Amino acid sequence: MGSFFKSVFSSCLGTILAFFFCFLVLMIIGTISGMGKNNIESNSVLLLDFQGLLPEKTNNVQSNSSFNFETPSAMGVFEMIDYIKHAATDDRISQIVLKPENSSMGFAKMIQLADALDTLREKCDKPIYAYGDFYTQSGYLLSSEADSVFLNPEGGIDFRGFGVSISFAKEFLEKIGVKMNVFYAGEFKSAAEVYYRNDMSENSKLQTREFLSALHDNYLDRITENRNLDHSILNHALDNYTFSNADSTLAYGAVDGLTQWFEFENILRRNMDLKKGKKINYITIDEYKKKTSLSRKGKGKDRIAVVFAEGEIRYNQEGNGLISEMAYHKIFDKIRKDENVKAVVFRVSSPGGSSYTSEAILQEVRDIQASGIPVVASFGNYAASGGYYISCSADTIVSEANTITGSIGAFSVFPEANELFEEKLGIHIDTVKTAEYAVGFNPMLKLTEPERRFIDKSNKRIYNTFLNRVADGRGMTFEDVEKIAEGRVYTGERALELGLVDVIGNLDNAIEIAADMAGMEKYKIKEYPVISTPKWIEFLEAFSDQASLSKIFQKFTISKELEKLKETVEMYKEHRVPMMLLPFELKF
Repeated sequence: MGSFFKSVFSSCLGTILAFFFCFLVLMIIGTISGMGKNNIESNSVLLLDFQGLLPEKTNNVQSNSSFNFETPSAMGVFEMIDYIKHAATDDRISQIVLKPENSSMGFAKMIQLADALDTLREKCDKPIYAYGDFYTQSGYLLSSEADSVFLNPEGGIDFRGFGVSISFAKEFLEKIGVKMNVFYAGEFKSAAEVYYRNDMSENSKLQTREFLSALHDNYLDRITENRNLDHSILNHALDNYTFSNADSTLAYGAVDGLTQWFEFENILRRNMDLKKGKKINYITIDEYKKKTSLSRKGKGKDRIAVVFAEGEIRYNQEGNGLISEMAYHKIFDKIRKDENVKAVVFRVSSPGGSSYTSEAILQEVRDIQASGIPVVASFGNYAASGGYYISCSADTIVSEANTITGSIGAFSVFPEANELFEEKLGIHIDTVKTAEYAVGFNPMLKLTEPERRFIDKSNKRIYNTFLNRVADGRGMTFEDVEKIAEGRVYTGERALELGLVDVIGNLDNAIEIAADMAGMEKYKIKEYPVISTPKWIEFLEAFSDQASLSKIFQKFTISKELEKLKETVEMYKEHRVPMMLLPFELKF
């Protein structure tokens, strides 16, 4: 028996040593192959395409698959802005090219990047160009910040204004024998209309038209300023979809030239005194990050904790790109234990979600404030419904002008599928119970009146709690909050007028306010959540093309749309308390 164990041990030890040897060899090869690759050549051209995921904080995104290598490497918008600004003074970068053809992002992020490019243009003596075979509206706004904008002669600009399209499932659900019981508090709380209507309610259309018009006007103002075009020209182009034709974009002054990519490259070569056909050394923002040492941590012993709350608010779930009571309890607990933290900036970009989780996180924020640490909220693309709830007690609320916020309301959705089971599938259910609710709240049974009253009462209780939390946090009366609540959605600018926010500004403004409140001149920035890439992924990335690995493994995943639908169904199924969530997702 002893010899058997010795034999097994020897075999295992040999395997371990062999694996270690292979690992060591690969590391040496990787080190040798990587030598000399960390330098940026002179006359490099920074290429900005703004493609893929763009979270608030780097890597803070949901992964659709355990084998998805692309998701963990998503650069955050604020880190990207830092590197863009740094490129302005980097002697190795001679020119900057924007190529945001298919970029799609929230309005607030789009304006943040546009502001960074605007600063770059003002402080940088380097040429900034934009080129596109075709421009989305967000891509065109970013490109309008360039010194010159070029378009493929066969291309165009998808310039047609902003709109919301919502699919309603009432008839479909009726056909399969499912009834969605909807309970809502707030006349403008329209998130669940898709289940019990075939069209948008008048209140939903009213609020949607209001904030879309505000975003529309802000967008046109930006284009007017950057391209020196009259509003009348832009409105005419919108109404007639004029810019879809490349010749029209040039005729109206939307672009500066129509060229093929190889012709555009000759412009870059002339600026660098390169011969025709000579290779141009392009460097992407991701490559620039890898080869540039940059930090926004600051100086001094004192710290400002910047807490990013990004994504939907989910109960009892953990993971990047989500907000849960479990994960954020750990974050705030670390902050409480850190004696050097003198202020907190709560960066919120969320359409809302679980009312239970929202309340739990709000109490975490209040506990931080009770310890004497000021909390400044900073709003991103969204800070609506539950997203507003978790931040409403902040000492100061700083919102982007185009943030979608408000939506102070609550709703509950309970599926009733007894018709599906009994009439469509022939499955009949019988029950025996010892108390009124013993088998209650079962989707396979018809909802009883006592159950209906219970859900409705719970929903209204959550709504009243929401109103009280806002009133306490904003120093308003319950009645004043009630007048502007009802689930109504606002832009950041409108929210300022109503007293829901204090200042229009960005994250940097919020950090400055927090530092001033805490009386700090020197401080370091500590970001939460702390997101790290697993070592085994870093190892594989050192020897593999990340994009190709992602494509290989993504072949074995379901489509993004089906994944999103699955997540939504699971979210409603798991939440046993009313929800506070926006009814739509805006992309530009």
